[in-house]
Amino acid sequence: MTSDGAPVIVMHNALDEIKVYQGLCPHQRRSLADGYLGNNLLTCAAHMWQFDLQNGEGVNGTDYNLASYPTKIDGDQLMIDASAVEANSLW
Repeated sequence: MTSDGAPVIVMHNALDEIKVYQGLCPHQRRSLADGYLGNNLLTCAAHMWQFDLQNGEGVNGTDYNLASYPTKIDGDQLMIDASAVEANSLW
């Protein structure tokens, strides 16, 4: 979670990058923490919407992407700038 309480997911993708995305699916705001990982995709467990872990873009014909939070590694701390973006949602 970010300091303002927004759920996020932290991913280590196939390009050896750490990415931080909004933690709720933009479809019906279900938690992506319960999703499935495979082939560099995150699949929402609720309705099977899929997102590319390299850029957060929706696949399967959806125009909805996951908001990506700017990050910085400071020693052994992962810093997330939650103020820089607003989560995407249909609702």
